[in-house]
Amino acid sequence: MDGLVALVTGGGSGIGLATAKMLLERGAQVMIVGRDLSKLKSASESLSQSPEKLRYTSGDVSSEGYANKIVRDTLGAFGRLDILINNAGVFQSGSLLEMSEEDFDYVVDINLKGTWFMCKFAARALIETAGSIVNVSSLLALQSFPGLPSSAYSASKGGVLSLTRELAVELAPYKVRVNAVLPALVNTPMLDNLMGHENADKILEKSKKIYPLGRAGEPEDVARTIVFLADPQNAWITGAELKVDGGVHLV
Repeated sequence: MDGLVALVTGGGSGIGLATAKMLLERGAQVMIVGRDLSKLKSASESLSQSPEKLRYTSGDVSSEGYANKIVRDTLGAFGRLDILINNAGVFQSGSLLEMSEEDFDYVVDINLKGTWFMCKFAARALIETAGSIVNVSSLLALQSFPGLPSSAYSASKGGVLSLTRELAVELAPYKVRVNAVLPALVNTPMLDNLMGHENADKILEKSKKIYPLGRAGEPEDVARTIVFLADPQNAWITGAELKVDGGVHLV
């Protein structure tokens, strides 16, 4: 991936940070994006790369102005864009009867509208380089799990899948590929933030009995799949939806 430029939203931790690390190891130049500037700074320091290889910029992808600025910042820093990784996302649990309109809007705005905005503003630059988009959806886009009410999240990630399919066809004449990954439970800071560290540990332990491969995922498991789909060597793959879930969709 020498000479390629990648933009990774939600790049300050978890799957996004693991993806940025792998892209850098393969020779790409990377812009990581998030809402928390201090987290981005810490992430950048942990990757120990020069400004010629790694930059960061803060912004909310659900804002049209910020999404446009993020792409402009990337082009200003590196002069081109070859790979867009739409990883920024939030999870808000809640039953249909309890969830507020504000909570619903918050989830859908970031997960779905934010992905659409980033694709919209990155598209022209990606057309110039015959680039690639990888959208991070979720296994919850395809199936539900008892005890985990997630109508807003599931709807938003289902929308990401539909968007992926449509854009794969719409951008194919320009040789821009659009694919999606569908992770199941992954051991990320988001899980700790949602459940608390103790509860998150219990869930991860329980997953050993539920997941056919005997464990929940790690950020690197998903990142490897993202990098595979983004790699120009896989130039005949578009519109793919790859489950990265330890086989839990089978049980």
